[in-house]
Amino acid sequence: MRSFIKSIMLFNKSGELRKVPLQPGVNIVTGESKTGKSALVEIIDYCLCSSRSTIPKGKITDFSYLYVMPMLINHNTYVIARYNWESGGKMHVLKESSDFPIDNITLEYFEDKPLLSVKDAQYEIESALGLYVTNIVTDSEKQGKKASLRNMVSYLFQHQNLMASKFALFYRFSDYYKRKDIIEQFPVFAGMIGQKYYSDLIQLTNLKAQLKRKQKVQKANEKSSTYIKENLQPLLEDYYALLDIPFNSNITIQKMLKLASNLPEFDETQLFNENGIAERYRQLNNELDKLRDQERDVLLKIDNLDDASQNGINFTGMLQELKDQTSISGNFIKEYSCPLCGGVCKEVSEDDARLVEASAWLDKELEITSKFTNDFSEDVRKLEEAHGEIENKIKNVWQQIKNIERKYINSKELVSKREKVNYAKARIVLYSEMVNSGLLDNVDEDIEELKNSIFQLETKIDGFDLNNKKAKAQSFLSDNMNRLSLTLDFEEEYRPLNLNFGLLDETFDVYQLQKNDKIHLYEMGSGANWVSCHIALFLSFLRYFATQEKSPMPLTMFFDQPSQVYFPQGTIEKNDRNELSDSDLKAVNQMYKTIFDEVNAIGKDTGILPQILIVDHVDGQDLEIKDEFASYVRGDWRNGKALI
Repeated sequence: MRSFIKSIMLFNKSGELRKVPLQPGVNIVTGESKTGKSALVEIIDYCLCSSRSTIPKGKITDFSYLYVMPMLINHNTYVIARYNWESGGKMHVLKESSDFPIDNITLEYFEDKPLLSVKDAQYEIESALGLYVTNIVTDSEKQGKKASLRNMVSYLFQHQNLMASKFALFYRFSDYYKRKDIIEQFPVFAGMIGQKYYSDLIQLTNLKAQLKRKQKVQKANEKSSTYIKENLQPLLEDYYALLDIPFNSNITIQKMLKLASNLPEFDETQLFNENGIAERYRQLNNELDKLRDQERDVLLKIDNLDDASQNGINFTGMLQELKDQTSISGNFIKEYSCPLCGGVCKEVSEDDARLVEASAWLDKELEITSKFTNDFSEDVRKLEEAHGEIENKIKNVWQQIKNIERKYINSKELVSKREKVNYAKARIVLYSEMVNSGLLDNVDEDIEELKNSIFQLETKIDGFDLNNKKAKAQSFLSDNMNRLSLTLDFEEEYRPLNLNFGLLDETFDVYQLQKNDKIHLYEMGSGANWVSCHIALFLSFLRYFATQEKSPMPLTMFFDQPSQVYFPQGTIEKNDRNELSDSDLKAVNQMYKTIFDEVNAIGKDTGILPQILIVDHVDGQDLEIKDEFASYVRGDWRNGKALI
């Protein structure tokens, strides 16, 4: 995208104008301290919709009523203007032709022009740049967040306090949330993705949330199905037994429900035949006997383990008591002498040796018994769990038996077989109605459809190939930094340079990879290394954005006092020049030559000449490239000259 700031203009209330004309390519404003050079970046930032004014109070703010920044964006000139903070800070964003003469801009030009809030003006500028990503928050339950012009400026400005910092690289990174947004929105600023990507992500998140809810229903259905099957199956078995028809219990809940809604009718010829229900009653009693046998076996095992565990505890206690008794005797010695005659007592020594051997055996037994005693507790827990399951089965079978006894064998209310069949059918119909009334919500098909939609969306999102694009961007930036570093001032101990930028890991840190060790910027010595890293990185950003066809990033960059690490005192007076360090002059010369060459090379390689605005104390007269330097000077504020 072709873009550059045409001028920085300041009007007072009387219409007087102070301006700094700018062009594509390199623009330099040089001069003494306190002439307003560094205020230029604050004015640009203010015109780009900052939430507060950081323009230094004093002569500039006393003079200025309206700040104006005509800016070419693609094929149009946008006259961006903002009233001073004291007047409310509202804005104009006016669209003109690309060849609109900015000399026609006067205070009267803005009369009767629409006045915008900062928020509305920001929207107009973002629209002009093609920044249309209006929601990057993938959780639809959270408030949406758009890619912002305010986050773009962190890639454009290198303030004086940043230019040679070893602790910070980016403007506005001191705020954790702003830092997070600036990093997160890089793929948008690079033109890698647009709103379609985030819209698909939002849709994917919503579909996954729906799937999760449906799966919860499905899980609840499984519990409901188990409940219904446990209650419906006995009713069906009773009904089929009354009709003396075989019933297959190995069917799914869906088939069981289908049978319940389409029951076989009662056959009048079977009016006095109750063999089926009698057989079912017998089978249930047999099943109950088997379950009680299983229960007895489990309880017996639990009792045996409890006894074994208690015996183990008692045995361990006995061994421990013996151990305590043997430890009273203290240390053993090899030979004992008789206190009376002084002779060696072999019998005592032998007893001593046997006692040592017994003590070692005690230690081993204590270790073994402790292990097995602990193991029994887990075995008991598993058996008690199995006993609980058997108990539930016994209760269920017992209830079925009692129901058959009360309703079909010994019932005084249900005398005829027809009445018994109708009663059994009524109970089945009741359960069927419970299901049909929504106890079970069939979501299986919905889940399959959602899974298919999620798969298609994930495939579509993978097609954006974002991680690969970010990896390529990281390599591009790192490679370009290393290329530029060849002509920048770095200490020899870091050469050969292998600078890297952490884009994929989202640290956004610069580090030197040396012998498989990361040396971060804050670990490097010398201001020369720090400022060189800043220049190499941000010139690389400028080149990268220029090469991205869909990038909405303005191709403008601002460097404030890049030579400060070499000439910290400010203006270089004529009588001091003989005392200047040749190495410092050479470094500054190489710094500027690198900047000039890179900006012009970007223009040649991409067909779009980016813009860089540099403010510095250096006037270029002592540099080898002084003629080229002079050709880029848009303001020389010395000998009483200043912004205001």
